[in-house]
Amino acid sequence: MTLTDAIIVLLLAEKIHGTEEAIRKSAKNMAKKLPRSKRGIMFDIADSKNPRDLMRHIALGLGD
Repeated sequence: MTLTDAIIVLLLAEKIHGTEEAIRKSAKNMAKKLPRSKRGIMFDIADSKNPRDLMRHIALGLGD
């Protein structure tokens, strides 16, 4: 699994459930599936006060 895949999962969680709690739970779940070098990003999203904004900010940078 790549970071792009994990962010897509988070975007889907937001779209389907519409809650920040769903984003946090999905981020913790995706962290287990990512390589160690990328796990910190998922934990940063899960621990964020506003995970929706952080997730979107990271998603904008993935197109590069």
